[in-house]
Amino acid sequence: MTAEPHYIREYRRLVRGLLKRSASEAEAMERAVGGYYEKAGEAQAELVKKLYPEGAFHLIDVGCGSGRLANALRTEARIAYSGYDVVPDLVAYAEKICARPDWRFETISALALPEENESADLIMFMSVFTHLKPDEIRTYIGEAFRVLKPGGRMVASYIDPGAASHSNYRLPALKQFLTRAAGRNVMLTRTPRATLSGWMETAGFAVERTITESRFGQHVLVAVKSGAPAQ
Repeated sequence: MTAEPHYIREYRRLVRGLLKRSASEAEAMERAVGGYYEKAGEAQAELVKKLYPEGAFHLIDVGCGSGRLANALRTEARIAYSGYDVVPDLVAYAEKICARPDWRFETISALALPEENESADLIMFMSVFTHLKPDEIRTYIGEAFRVLKPGGRMVASYIDPGAASHSNYRLPALKQFLTRAAGRNVMLTRTPRATLSGWMETAGFAVERTITESRFGQHVLVAVKSGAPAQ
């Protein structure tokens, strides 16, 4: 019998614990995505709308969680949205709170997107690469390249070990091991910008910009798939 990947086992156990320990479902759903549900969602939504200020487009939200970004975008009729996460409770909550029957919310278990080749304009990986191993990150970058249209964009947040503002993410190895074993934490991955951008470029992306604004909590890379320029 094949063991569940760490990102499924740990995240599902974490959310189960949060639902038991929190005063309400809403509180658990906010804590599950790191807090600041509305504030962080609005910051991410603002970035999406800056990247695509007009016209219809297809957005894929990998690691959609409890719908932090989706909820902030729910009034945007022009967006075709697909949200994926490994935790069923989070996906169900996101679908419920957004109340967009035309949007797709789905639980996945593999590092693969159930989407056609060259079918999306934008793929978001917010607080996703920060919880995966290097080979898993590279797998997802390859999937993004497959699914994006030429000129489409990938947006990914990351924790840079060289950034002073990310010092609070330097959890001692023993503490991380113990909290993960207790079901109160998940893998925390720190990746230098040069490393992450190198993986993107190897896959066929061109890094368009780096965003270090504190409102995102983590740093963000915006990369464009080679081909026709993004609009």
